[in-house]
Amino acid sequence: MYELRLVIADNDQDYIDSFIDFISSKHKNKFYVKSFTNEKSLYEHIDKTDRVDILIIDPFFYREDIDLKKVVAPVVLSAGILPKEIKDFEIISKYQTGDNLVSAVLNIFSEKSNFEIHTKDGSKNTKVFTFFSPSGGTGTSTLAVAAALECVKNNLNVFYLNLERFSSTTAFFNSAGNGQSLSNIMFFLKENSKNLSLKIETSRIIDDTTGIHYFFPPENILDIEDVTTDEIKRLIEQMKKMAYYDVIIADIGNELNNINISLLQKSDYLFYVLSYDKVSKLKFEEMLKGFEILNKRKGLDFIEKGEFILNKCTDLNLESLNNLTLGEKTAFAKIPYINGMEAFDIMYLMDKENPLGNALNQIIYKL
Repeated sequence: MYELRLVIADNDQDYIDSFIDFISSKHKNKFYVKSFTNEKSLYEHIDKTDRVDILIIDPFFYREDIDLKKVVAPVVLSAGILPKEIKDFEIISKYQTGDNLVSAVLNIFSEKSNFEIHTKDGSKNTKVFTFFSPSGGTGTSTLAVAAALECVKNNLNVFYLNLERFSSTTAFFNSAGNGQSLSNIMFFLKENSKNLSLKIETSRIIDDTTGIHYFFPPENILDIEDVTTDEIKRLIEQMKKMAYYDVIIADIGNELNNINISLLQKSDYLFYVLSYDKVSKLKFEEMLKGFEILNKRKGLDFIEKGEFILNKCTDLNLESLNNLTLGEKTAFAKIPYINGMEAFDIMYLMDKENPLGNALNQIIYKL
């Protein structure tokens, strides 16, 4: 893995030491760091080196004659009002958490660099589990989030990727944080910009309660409509190449459109969620007809790697639903109707005694 050449210069030795300690503890394989508290030493180093990926300096180290041809991402640390006019540098807050500081500089680098850095955050064999329903109101998002929580409880690294037109992400996860929205990722994909993995890393949010990673919903719901199949494939492929996550839980809308088909195609396992009612059954059968056409035209098999889940089951004995099959497979799980489920929060889903438990254990077993 390529190590980013990072140079930091500040006359506060304690600040330098704290920054380097943080880098060493959390990003030791990502950066090669050189630090300076002396202006002359800093510029001698820049003169001698062939390239600096990220240059972070206190404003007092700034000079107008600095050779920025060698610097990919020049950054000034601001502690408030700048003592002099700064040109051609990005300006970020000096006093923020280490995570936010590193995220900010990586975001700047990802957008300014014109060459691709291949990063690999871990050694995971990432799998994609996608939850889809042909019918609305089946509890698909709740099951997807519950599955993500079950993965976390089993010490797995999880990314929850919501690609619904109307996202429910912030109903489940803490929206506080400095990450960017899915719109930023979509724009980055559309520009075909390099260093997508860095952009993902600097845009993702980590939920305070669960530790699950996710993106803020799009700033504009129409941004989802503008994304192409190739862009979705590139996003999933890059997230797998990062090798950081054990599983990506994808939660998508109920349309069988090109975007969703692309994600179904890139998934390792598919879970189709149906409500225990005749409307869901009819839409499920229409979905299967669509799958048959896709299989004939494009050779796509969404039945072999799929399972279906009956949710919100009641005491009614609906024979047509009880005998429903996906190919030759019967229902993967039957989850009882839970009264007042709409009012429950994330803490309820984290309770191992909740009625979803058996189905979630079966899903985790697939890993």
